[in-house]
Amino acid sequence: MSILTKKDSIYFIGIGGIGMSGLAEYYLLGGYHVSGSDMAESHITKRLKELGAIIHIGHSENNISSKIDTVVYSSAVKPDNPEMKKARELGVRTIRRAEMLGEVVNDKYLIAVSGTHGKTTTTAMIGKLLVDAGLDPLIFVGGNVSLFDGGASRFGSGEYAVVEADEYDRSFLALRPDITVITNIDEDHLDIYKNLDDIKDTFKLFCERSKYGAYIIYCGDDNNIKSFAGSLNREKISYGFDDKNYLKIIDYTAESNVLNFSILNSHSSYKDIKLNLLGRHNALNSTACFAVSKVLKISFDKYKESIKNFETVDRRLQLIYDKNGIKVYDDYAHHPVEISASLKGLKETGSKKIITVFQPHLFTRTRDFYREIAKELSIADEIILMDIYPAREKSVEGITSELIFNELIKLNSLVSLISKRNKIIEKLLSNIKPNDTIVFQGAGDVTNLGSEFLKKLEAK
Repeated sequence: MSILTKKDSIYFIGIGGIGMSGLAEYYLLGGYHVSGSDMAESHITKRLKELGAIIHIGHSENNISSKIDTVVYSSAVKPDNPEMKKARELGVRTIRRAEMLGEVVNDKYLIAVSGTHGKTTTTAMIGKLLVDAGLDPLIFVGGNVSLFDGGASRFGSGEYAVVEADEYDRSFLALRPDITVITNIDEDHLDIYKNLDDIKDTFKLFCERSKYGAYIIYCGDDNNIKSFAGSLNREKISYGFDDKNYLKIIDYTAESNVLNFSILNSHSSYKDIKLNLLGRHNALNSTACFAVSKVLKISFDKYKESIKNFETVDRRLQLIYDKNGIKVYDDYAHHPVEISASLKGLKETGSKKIITVFQPHLFTRTRDFYREIAKELSIADEIILMDIYPAREKSVEGITSELIFNELIKLNSLVSLISKRNKIIEKLLSNIKPNDTIVFQGAGDVTNLGSEFLKKLEAK
């Protein structure tokens, strides 16, 4: 941030995105002139407008002038974007969102949370812990959190920063952490990475680029992390259910919507931790948070209180309806490992019947993982498949939701492939019974379908 002055004007392409909006709000509150564009108006763009940002709907070269000092863009912005082209023509400085984030946080005591899955929840947990401990941290997280007034960031004036470190397009390599957390590593983003080895090599490089004397906190149950963790010349803390971990989860139980467990290390036992979330993966996430508390010398009582009162990040297996014996969840899970974790977590609650409405995310991810997606979806008692949500991609010939559908039939699953959203709602309303659980799953706009369904359900 030192290269900018408060007279500077900053323009964010895609300002309504979770990552971009947090940075935009940070600079707004810092007294900078902030503007930006997005393809559609949203509650995020409205929030930024109220804070003083100038928002353009749609990308246009007319939005960029020589009065702008810096244009910030994400990896999703293509080189032929009209605003990027205009900025280059005018000689306006352009910077990736990841590098801008690095400029803000690298001079602080930085806790960076990485991993293929679970990093948003874990970042929010750690951020809340530091807030509760009175450390007044700066926080950037990849989801909306009630703790941060429903936003994706918090602007503290303390010496600490907590950041979700995104591996997409190797963005996290712009960060220099004091504590690096790795929740897990799986094959994903194969439009960016060559293969699993390339992904592991990049995570290893991320660890190696941490500051001198940094800590590496990692899930020791994950073989992909363990394949390189031993070679890292950093202080390391492993956690998980396996006996070989430095921090071992014991006495794990799940009742209703509450997890109970204890954590054991070589010389102490930390007992009776309660967490109001579902699934073993969240016990792991909260143990990563515990490891951070040990490094920062935050008391166990403070950790235990903080984690007990933690509320889930929006769309992370979020309970959005619980009436008349019917439960409805909104869930961001879109990778096979995430689908499995969520559905197994719901199974632990003893739900009589689990119906998942699943929207595949990206043509390339569907192409690469349709068999694995089908296998994990089959944990549910009934599956309704939507069409693929393309996000940043163009369609790929031969890649449709039917690939998943055909695999599910082989697994003898009760499955429907329905393109029309109103037909999905009609099917759910006509078949739902007390003690049923419905989960709307996917990283696309399936969340809006969940909202539409709830309106009809409430009116029924």
